[in-house]
Amino acid sequence: MHASIERPFNVLTPSHRAMVANFNQVCRDLQAQQIRLRCIDLGGNRLVIDHEHGRRLVVQRKVVGLTRMPTAGSTLYTAQFHGVTLEWREPISHHRPAEYADQITH
Repeated sequence: MHASIERPFNVLTPSHRAMVANFNQVCRDLQAQQIRLRCIDLGGNRLVIDHEHGRRLVVQRKVVGLTRMPTAGSTLYTAQFHGVTLEWREPISHHRPAEYADQITH
């Protein structure tokens, strides 16, 4: 027979636990601002939101490191919000506000 070892099984390291706590708080903060989360990717530390909400966060200057990548039929935007990557797509035909002009980094 094997002797059982009585010790707690820790799945989360302290740093991973802090990352998960921050990710959850960011989700709550965005939802409190009426921002719908289209995709939640905890493993990738990434949230996908609607382009209207992404634009609103840019105009309010609540995100940093905004990048733009043209793709077939749409433009992919990524930005950081409190350590979590936000991502949204705008159709190419969608009008982009002038406020984006000084925010984009390549």
